[in-house]
Amino acid sequence: MERFTAATYRDLSPQELWQRFKAGDERALGELAREHYPGLYNYGLRLTTDSELVWDTIQDLFLELWDHRETVGNAVFVKTYLLKALRYKLLKSRAHQSPIQIDDSDKSGPFSVSIEDEIIDQEVHTEQARLLHQLMASLTKRQQEVLYLRFYQNLDNHEIAQIMGMERQSVANLLHRTFKELRSHWSPDLLLSLLLLILPKR
Repeated sequence: MERFTAATYRDLSPQELWQRFKAGDERALGELAREHYPGLYNYGLRLTTDSELVWDTIQDLFLELWDHRETVGNAVFVKTYLLKALRYKLLKSRAHQSPIQIDDSDKSGPFSVSIEDEIIDQEVHTEQARLLHQLMASLTKRQQEVLYLRFYQNLDNHEIAQIMGMERQSVANLLHRTFKELRSHWSPDLLLSLLLLILPKR
């Protein structure tokens, strides 16, 4: 196999790295892990507050990928594949006394480590953080998750549907219903400014 430098690996697309990993290139898998770890970790912390479990599960995910590299599929959307795989593994986790519970109901409440924590990390004004907390608390866990995947992970409806185990139209309906509910309580300008705070700093 052609020898690549570290800089060359960083220049490869996720799909190219995936194909090299499947062909037995361990450094390609390492680059995939380096590139996608932050997003996987942040998403995992929104499914469980157990940071150690999230870390261990991500490690297990990449180890399993390596062990089964010859049989894993050709991931057209690598990010979606990894997020979906992590969600599945956390759902099936039995590492603690009780299994991880990802509530898909329409009950209101915080989405584990809530999205407003991103605001604290980004040193946003106290009043904006308070308003965002109030906004997110008005949504169901499923609504919070779909907003997180749409805005923070920048995924489209098809990718979100794959991760959450929903139909694409159901995702579109959920987003539409969520925005409709938000618009009924918040002015358009304020709503837009608060939603933009969900986005990570580039």
